[in-house]
Amino acid sequence: MPLESEIAPTVPRIFVLTRDEKHGRELAGALSRRFDLSVFDDTQAARDAMNEMAPEVVLAEADMMQGGRLDWLLPSSGSSAGVIFIAKQGEEMGGLLKLFGKTGRFLRWPISARALLQTISELLSQTAEKAWEALPEVQKKSLKMTVEEYQVIATQIENGEPIDYNAAAESCAPLLEAIKEQAHHDILKSVQSHHNYTYVHSMRVATLLTLFGSGIGIDGDDLSILATGGLLHDVGKMVTPSKILDKPGKLSDEEWPVMRDHVVQSGRLLEGGAMVTHGARIIAEQHHEKLDGSGYPLGLKG
Repeated sequence: MPLESEIAPTVPRIFVLTRDEKHGRELAGALSRRFDLSVFDDTQAARDAMNEMAPEVVLAEADMMQGGRLDWLLPSSGSSAGVIFIAKQGEEMGGLLKLFGKTGRFLRWPISARALLQTISELLSQTAEKAWEALPEVQKKSLKMTVEEYQVIATQIENGEPIDYNAAAESCAPLLEAIKEQAHHDILKSVQSHHNYTYVHSMRVATLLTLFGSGIGIDGDDLSILATGGLLHDVGKMVTPSKILDKPGKLSDEEWPVMRDHVVQSGRLLEGGAMVTHGARIIAEQHHEKLDGSGYPLGLKG
């Protein structure tokens, strides 16, 4: 089985269509470090490039749609790209969004980097989840049930509600079945296309923990604890400030303690959950400890 590090995440391809140089620079500044980015001021050039290397998401200023110049991006034309239209103040977007349905979004100048990245992430994740439909049933069910549960957990945390451990464990049941069928590779490969980093990482950890546990003879409820503990181990990142969690560069001396605190927050959130097992809490509270005592937050040794 390939190690987690051998299944490299792909870098999503983004096209930006704008005739405004200032807007082009702003968008490139926000996106170029995270994505494979191409900027066009001509719709025909973008269309030609799309035939060579189809993007996952296209950002287009709304006025470039005039005269049907972007009809080739419509889902009815066969395009699978998500489209984000960027409007000026006062521009009406309802008609455009109706044409594009679930694949369309719109933002309005001025745009915050956070709103832009969140909207791109939504479209990328939506495309990934659609692709899962082609997987065999056990792999598809493993991914769909866990991503849906992760969204539920995020809502529970946002609303100050306790995490439902039993529901999380139930969402991991197809994963246990997939491991028995040696179907884990497709899960590890397919989850990489999703754009919720915390979910992707947690699902990979859950898969690898389950595979490891199964390999050394763990089964039944104990194997379920490994899978569910892996899925829940990083829930503290859901309350970590996004500007730190999503920072593409190195964290500062002030930011690093905030990031490390996600372990404490994971333990706190699970402590308040319903029916959370002791094993799952250990996984969450100790996943950054090291044998030599150099880990955190407790510096446990041995």
